Amino acid sequence: MNERLLTPEDGLLLGNGDLSVSVYQTVDRIIWRFGKGDVWDRRVDLSDDPKPANIDEIAKGILVEGWKCPPYGGGPVEATRGTDNPQRMKELCQGTPPSYLRRPYPCPKPVGELALQLPPDQMGLDIRQELRIEEAALHITCTWLSGVRLIVDCFVPPTPNVLVVKWKVDNWTPQTITGNGVPPVWFSLYRWADPDLASYGARFNGDYRHNGFTVTNDPKVTPLAPPTVQNDDGTFFIDQAFAPEVTFPNGFHCSVAPFSPELAVQPIDMKPTGEARLHLMPAPDTASGTLVVAVTTTSDSGGPVEAMRRVRTALADKPEEAVAAWESENRAKAVEFWEKSSVSISDPLIEGLWYETLHARRCTNRPDTIPPGLFLPSTVEDYSHWHGDYHTNYNIQEPFWGDYTANHFDLGDAYFKAMEYFLPMGRKIARDYYNGRGVFIQLTGYPILAEDDVLGCVPMGRMAYMTGWAANQYWWRYLYSMDKDWLARTGYPFIRDCALFYTDFAEKGPDGLYHVFPSNQGEDGFTGNAKDYTDRAQVMQHMRYCLRSAVQASTVLETDADLRAQWQDILDHCAGDDGNPPPALSEAEQRALNANPPEFGVGRPYKPQPDPSPNLQQSALPNTWYLGQYGWGIMQQLRGGGFIADRDFPMFRKNIERWRHPNGLVWGMAIANYGHAGAWTETLGILAPLQEMMLQSWDDAIRIFPAWPRNVDASFDGFRAQGAFLVSASCHQGTIGDVRIKSERGGTCRLGLLWPQGAQVLDADGNPVSCQLAGDVITFDTQPGAEYRIDPK
Repeated sequence: MNERLLTPEDGLLLGNGDLSVSVYQTVDRIIWRFGKGDVWDRRVDLSDDPKPANIDEIAKGILVEGWKCPPYGGGPVEATRGTDNPQRMKELCQGTPPSYLRRPYPCPKPVGELALQLPPDQMGLDIRQELRIEEAALHITCTWLSGVRLIVDCFVPPTPNVLVVKWKVDNWTPQTITGNGVPPVWFSLYRWADPDLASYGARFNGDYRHNGFTVTNDPKVTPLAPPTVQNDDGTFFIDQAFAPEVTFPNGFHCSVAPFSPELAVQPIDMKPTGEARLHLMPAPDTASGTLVVAVTTTSDSGGPVEAMRRVRTALADKPEEAVAAWESENRAKAVEFWEKSSVSISDPLIEGLWYETLHARRCTNRPDTIPPGLFLPSTVEDYSHWHGDYHTNYNIQEPFWGDYTANHFDLGDAYFKAMEYFLPMGRKIARDYYNGRGVFIQLTGYPILAEDDVLGCVPMGRMAYMTGWAANQYWWRYLYSMDKDWLARTGYPFIRDCALFYTDFAEKGPDGLYHVFPSNQGEDGFTGNAKDYTDRAQVMQHMRYCLRSAVQASTVLETDADLRAQWQDILDHCAGDDGNPPPALSEAEQRALNANPPEFGVGRPYKPQPDPSPNLQQSALPNTWYLGQYGWGIMQQLRGGGFIADRDFPMFRKNIERWRHPNGLVWGMAIANYGHAGAWTETLGILAPLQEMMLQSWDDAIRIFPAWPRNVDASFDGFRAQGAFLVSASCHQGTIGDVRIKSERGGTCRLGLLWPQGAQVLDADGNPVSCQLAGDVITFDTQPGAEYRIDPK
């Protein structure tokens, strides 16, 4: 990278899955913006909200009174057949309650920044930034016309949560010095005052012509208390306090502390601004040094101050050795991460997309920490669109799509940490507002212990399809790992709770079929017509997939036979979608439909890609303002057989080229429409369709390069398929080769045909393995831990 990166959202990323950093520049500074998934303003003020809707009220309102309202509020609300309680109807049909619409919190918050002041008054800056993801380190070189050179190396080790910055200045001589008695570089560590919402909203609207933060303004809204500079036994640090609430009854604190033998720490009086700032000053003749910045929070064992003390102790006697040990561990963990899987693609843009996306996920996700919401933590602004929340109708799921195919349970399992926060609220909603068992997964959630429904209005707050959607990744995790212990411990309890919700919500009608009412789909409003909220396709499909997952999981674990019988009865007597009878399908079509999760469209039996033809013309245009759902749409095309690689891959590439930012992140929504809002997490899901072009295993067979363009050479190593198989292969000028499969758990491997002449399977010693051919699939038995090579006959 031979240019400055001017905003945190464009900054180069470092991180260990908990602490992350975006590195960007201004005209005379290098800046590290810190982010952490647990740093949230968790205040929830439900005082102006109506009592959350009971599903019986909604059923009566739709069926008897004919409620009609827009999806998001702000429009007319009417009972087309009259109502005996218009006030209750209007307070429920707001779309979202006042706590969501008129308050900006809960929302993620910035941690603070470290700024390196570049050598002053030097002209002709040439900057080179090299992010070495295989080492998880960033190397920056700045040179000026005078010959002065600054070298900066930085990294975030796996533990503890610190940023390490090493710097060195060359050629700072009497002939090149600028300034009088000042060091060539120095640092500032700071956290600004949380702005009031009115000022922030006005500024955001003035800068970007987006008034979203002005309409949310409310007299009850107050900013955080200003940050403070504190001292613990000689260690100055910056502390940001957050108000007590049920998740952290004694309040939450985030602290940032500097450590460096070369730097004197000086608190700076910033009271007029509300900011907390430390200057970190070397002696005037200091030309090199190492700075460690610890970021600690109430989530840490013993709290932020105790965690900071542990860092101080580690650095006390031999700081060079401590830093060297962290650096060695950081490099080793990076090597371990990238050994799990890899790709080689002849198109550098697309190869880079795979590595850059996984790197961003690695920086911000880890199973034992709180994952980000809508925006990456080191890029969040003071306030966030949609509260920066966990949206469960694709936004929170999509950033984890493809993790298991990439063989990274260490990333994908972070999704389950987010889901933990939905459970207490979801059980209350199921029990108190749906009068049933299990858990209802709400459209929106936060990393808080919610005491009540945070979105208890309609139409948004009583959509029943997210419950099944949220459970899907639990079932996938088992399919890719075949880990029965994990399924019993973590996966099945969640799936079971979701299935129990549907068990009580679905009702058998006089026709002998189970129906679901009331629930809208998508983000629809109310039309006044009950059929628009009966057996909606999205609800029915997610319910069926959830119940099938519960049936299969309980069978694997040999548990809950009585519930399994109920679930199977609902599946066997389930009404069709939207009042239509179930489609008449062949056995293969039904199997593909059942195997494919509903969010990925209608799964269809595999068909080989068509031969190249001049008639394969791409007619679509590049996306102009909203790429967030693009990867999702490509997944639906891939699963439905509609993605023709030689036709559609060029447009895929064009969209990546258009929406990729300098740091490799692909943007979700246009800055032209939404302003500088932070780096969107949802477009990290672009990894999934890219990998599915190379490997699919969802339809009970492993398909290698099922939708790959013939003019792009590629190979992958260590991709994971369902059934706990690790697969490697190459594709050169449309011909597949180098196919290797490792079986982790044993069992039968089903492999789609790769060559017209057939295939032979060899074990690690080169001995033939017996296999059978059924249609376009060969099957062979495997042993746990064994490796196999597949060659053309």
